[in-house]
Amino acid sequence: MRSPEARRDRALLGAWILSAFALSAVGDLRWLAAAGVASAVLFRRGLVRNLGRVARTALPATALLSLLSFGWLWLAEGRAPDARPFLALGLRAVLLAFLAFAVLGRVNLLRALAPWPGASRLLVVALAQIHALRLLATESLLGLRSRLPRRPGAGDVLRSAGGVTGTLVILSARNARDVADALRARGF
Repeated sequence: MRSPEARRDRALLGAWILSAFALSAVGDLRWLAAAGVASAVLFRRGLVRNLGRVARTALPATALLSLLSFGWLWLAEGRAPDARPFLALGLRAVLLAFLAFAVLGRVNLLRALAPWPGASRLLVVALAQIHALRLLATESLLGLRSRLPRRPGAGDVLRSAGGVTGTLVILSARNARDVADALRARGF
């Protein structure tokens, strides 16, 4: 018997995917603003937390890339381009990030993907890789801090990036193999 929670999770996940495709086609600032207000009302539980996540993750990169593109076009054309497409791009990216945080915070992905074992395995492997990468980043930063008498700067991090990248590839392959072996051992 299928649980109502699993159906709700699948419905919410499907609606999120469809809305992401639909919002990707919208370029009008008014429609994007209306979708943003509707999303904030619909997902008002956890609104501040999710907006904080968006402000820390998606907003800086989006703003930087939009400003760089705007500046590059200004230099190339010799005049300031229309800002509306850049604003729409930024608003769309922020809105999609907010929806992703809001929906994925409410959905139990393993329960939602249970009818599709291949998708469940892919999710487990992806989550294991994310954990391994996060662990590697933390450990490499702690190692860098322990070797330097001062706090490591951006140059220090870039100089040590080669070794970290090599380790990352090796750890990633080993982790994927271990997860695949564990899944096979459990009959997947």
